[in-house]
Amino acid sequence: MTRLCTFLIALLLSLSACAPEPPMNHITQITFSRDSGSILPELQLHEEYTLTRQTAAFSRSGKVAATQVNAGAWELPADPAALEALFTQLETLSCADFKRFEPQDPPDGGGKQTYTLTYASGSPCSLTFDPGVTYSGSEALTQPVQQFLAALTLPAEAAAPYRLAP
Repeated sequence: MTRLCTFLIALLLSLSACAPEPPMNHITQITFSRDSGSILPELQLHEEYTLTRQTAAFSRSGKVAATQVNAGAWELPADPAALEALFTQLETLSCADFKRFEPQDPPDGGGKQTYTLTYASGSPCSLTFDPGVTYSGSEALTQPVQQFLAALTLPAEAAAPYRLAP
């Protein structure tokens, strides 16, 4: 009888245990960066948009010391509700669903674009679009990010990618 009671108690406890919660996909930062392709070294640039749930920022830098790039970092005005909506939409995506496809013969030149989602755990999900590279299902990430970025307005001093000659 004691064994039966012990068995029933153990069975009830195991049945009442809560199932583990699925892992959180809480995104803390979205980064979109763009690198120029094969052009003169003094014109090569790196541009980066960094989005958090509260802020949007843009930076640009040259690749060599004698750059003609209009380098700098700027805070951008962004609608907090639109930022939250973007983060919420992207949190439904799973990084494992994106499959990279590289061309057999990649094109020469061309720039590179990278989309990075940074999760609360610190782990990133990055999609790097080198020339000719595609990812299956990537439109679910790239389109909302590009739509959001298109709605941002760069300050006048950041609008031109290159410095004007004196």
